[in-house]
Amino acid sequence: MSKRLRKLLLLTVKIAIAIALLGWVFSSVHWHDYVEAKADGKSYAVLEAYPSADAPRELLISDGKFWGGSQWREPVENFEPLSESGEVVRKGFASSISGLKVWLLVCAAGGFLVSMLIVTVRWWFMLRIQRIRIGLWESARLTFLGLFFNAVVPGTVGGDLVKAYYVSKHTPRKAAALVSTFVDRMMGLTELTLLAAVMIVVVWAAGLETFEKIRLPAISIVVVIFVVALVLTFLLSKRFRRLLHLQKLYQRLPIAKHIAAAGHAANLYRRRLRYLAQAVLMTFGAHVFWVGAVAFIGASLGLQIPWYSYFVYIPLIYILGAVPLTPGGVGLIEKFYVVFFVAAAVGASEVLALALLARLLPMFWGLPGAVVAVTGPRLPKAEAIKAELDLNAVEKT
Repeated sequence: MSKRLRKLLLLTVKIAIAIALLGWVFSSVHWHDYVEAKADGKSYAVLEAYPSADAPRELLISDGKFWGGSQWREPVENFEPLSESGEVVRKGFASSISGLKVWLLVCAAGGFLVSMLIVTVRWWFMLRIQRIRIGLWESARLTFLGLFFNAVVPGTVGGDLVKAYYVSKHTPRKAAALVSTFVDRMMGLTELTLLAAVMIVVVWAAGLETFEKIRLPAISIVVVIFVVALVLTFLLSKRFRRLLHLQKLYQRLPIAKHIAAAGHAANLYRRRLRYLAQAVLMTFGAHVFWVGAVAFIGASLGLQIPWYSYFVYIPLIYILGAVPLTPGGVGLIEKFYVVFFVAAAVGASEVLALALLARLLPMFWGLPGAVVAVTGPRLPKAEAIKAELDLNAVEKT
């Protein structure tokens, strides 16, 4: 089987998984407003209220979710109340979107943009630690190019690899360019993990939620912390790699020189932990704006979700969604939204509206990356590459 055919098959499988996951999510969603019966727990679409929506005594309901079905009237006493107010009608997808507060959505869009700009500065800073000097403007162009590939283009090549490829044109130290991009991504995942872990502890210690309710995210975060710590230890600790005798393993590989160069680049980060700490602070700010943007989307939809729930669940959703099962995590991330956010006062239809808007707004900001993809990034001049080679030669002597 050729390499091209393998990539095509892998992409086909990923797209099939994404379609299946989206179908799974939509199967629990109601287009119309709906109610849940006390007798059997089944949900039914609400077509009309009698005598009025403000003071209903009977509801015209249907057993169809997206299209017509059998219709009949039933008294409101037959349905589970949504909250202490006694309301029984839950919002469907259409009414969730129709009641959108546009000014809060604009605030959410601004939050996503600020987060992306902070990520741009952080990556530029990480490259400078590796003595890869590209302009801040070019760093922004490559960052939005990566966002475009991550969010818009379905494929097996992620935006991080695209960024690493183009930034490698600015330096003869190809491994350093790759490692800087990898560490930048790992730093983002690490910060997301720590943010969720801290919020879980705060929520539990303050008595905002019982441990039973936060058990699933707590266990998930512990597993993620272990995996991230293992990867960072492997990347930054030469002693750890020597302990596992990994040198003997990779020295037999045809890419041994590239792995060794990557190890040297990683050691630069290990020796400059103070600069890494500054990058961590940037990452924290980026994630606060990102999670805050999702919270603004929830507020624009009128979702009754406590603010701290966003800081517990959103980091976890995007950590788990980073697993490359589907292109851009399509279907996977939406399913995690429904799993973590669905509660008595928030239905799957409202949560899906939240998840889709949280995907569409970053995609909107990723569109400028299409311009970079068409025009191509700016390549360095030959004099700049020669100057960097001379600088590296001086540092080694």
